[in-house]
Amino acid sequence: MIKNIVGAYLGAKIAGKSPKADSAAGATTGAIAASAIPFILSRMSLPSMLLLGAGGYLVKRHQDKKQAGKYPRP
Repeated sequence: MIKNIVGAYLGAKIAGKSPKADSAAGATTGAIAASAIPFILSRMSLPSMLLLGAGGYLVKRHQDKKQAGKYPRP
């Protein structure tokens, strides 16, 4: 049940960030993601899900620092 909720949430986020979010292509992208994510999550082990989540967090944190200008450009 939780995997379906997570899949729907992530599918909506992906559809909203699609370059053509107002068209059928954006809706199709979100629908495909919403149906594929629960399928993938059900076949992943708990440690790999935790590593995937931690990796996503670290990448986002790095990009946020980069946008804030905390890293000097060479």
